[in-house]
Amino acid sequence: MYIRTDPEGELPSMEEQYEVLGAFAAKEGYEVVARYEDLDAPGLLLYHRPGLKAAINNIKEEEDWEVLLVAHPRCVSDTGSAVHEFVHKLSLYNNRLECPVRTWEEFLSAMKVYRREMSRR
Repeated sequence: MYIRTDPEGELPSMEEQYEVLGAFAAKEGYEVVARYEDLDAPGLLLYHRPGLKAAINNIKEEEDWEVLLVAHPRCVSDTGSAVHEFVHKLSLYNNRLECPVRTWEEFLSAMKVYRREMSRR
């Protein structure tokens, strides 16, 4: 699971996110094998966050998990384009992003639409 809080306090607290994700993991039957955190991290630049970088490195090098759980898509980034690019990266390694409000299929579908639109420009 990945937790990000923001300096503006617009995202749920760390405790709230862990509670939501614990319940979601139990409901979906997921075993939590790793926890990544970026506390008080701005929402724009994904690769400047040590917690998210560690998660990415693990899927590329260790592949010890299949699904990265987040409490809300905004916990990944405040921008849709960054979320779409992150979903694309996960899909390349056969990993998934899921949250209580959006399934992997919904993330993947939105990413494909975004990438098609970008290729037309």
